[in-house]
Amino acid sequence: MATEMSKTIVVGVDGSPDSGVALDWAAEEARLRGAPLQAVFGLWMPIAAVPFGGAAVLPPSDELRSFATEVLDAARQRAKETAPGLDVDTSLVLRPPAEALLDASKDAGLVVAGTRGLGTIGSLVLGSVSGRVAAHATCPVVVVPPHEGAGDGSIVVGVDGSAHSEAALRFALTEAGLRSARVVAVGAFRMHGHTTAPERQETEDLLNAALDRARAATGAPGAAAEATTLAEPGFPTDVIVEAAVDASLVVVGSRGRGDVRSMLLGSTSRGVLHQAGRPVAVVHG
Repeated sequence: MATEMSKTIVVGVDGSPDSGVALDWAAEEARLRGAPLQAVFGLWMPIAAVPFGGAAVLPPSDELRSFATEVLDAARQRAKETAPGLDVDTSLVLRPPAEALLDASKDAGLVVAGTRGLGTIGSLVLGSVSGRVAAHATCPVVVVPPHEGAGDGSIVVGVDGSAHSEAALRFALTEAGLRSARVVAVGAFRMHGHTTAPERQETEDLLNAALDRARAATGAPGAAAEATTLAEPGFPTDVIVEAAVDASLVVVGSRGRGDVRSMLLGSTSRGVLHQAGRPVAVVHG
């Protein structure tokens, strides 16, 4: 049975520049993990109205199928150039892109997606595919922004004591072990009165306790990763985004302590995905 780190990494491709950046990130991650890479193209035509009030899904045209095949062939070549020797597979799935990636996530160790694809209006709003995949996938999801740079090598992770944030911290430590990176565990607190000292100390204690638990639960090399804590006053999204300006990776749990249990993505994870401008991993507890 494959370990979590050796499971296939799935990346969504559609020929857009954003998906190309995500592909490069996924290929390098697969190289670090020693895992295979699967590039997935979800091809789906819109529903068309038919007489008497019915509806039908149009079959993809030969031209669209040919385009998708060309995109997948190019993705395979690009991934192998990024990470020579990498085991790369491709899949053309006749389903909407988000559904194709969610289905692939069931057996994957990680899903990677760009912020926007060819079908998303170019704006600051996170693409519908990446947002849906981050919310519903059964494995961690990394959303990679366009023009993703190397960063300073640090991995910033938001921690609030929730089960989801502790899963995020374990993920961050494991990633740090692969990359010889430094982890910064970030906690936000609210100010009460004119002094922040008691709240800061309480938050630092929470962060250090969470680090101790995560190290105990994380095998080498993650358990030996360098880690520091950062406790700052403010809203969690703002504190994490500010700390992650130059980070190589940001990690958040899908929900935090203050989020409604039924929410698939909490307010902090959604805010960080929209605002960070860095690769963001969303980890479900």
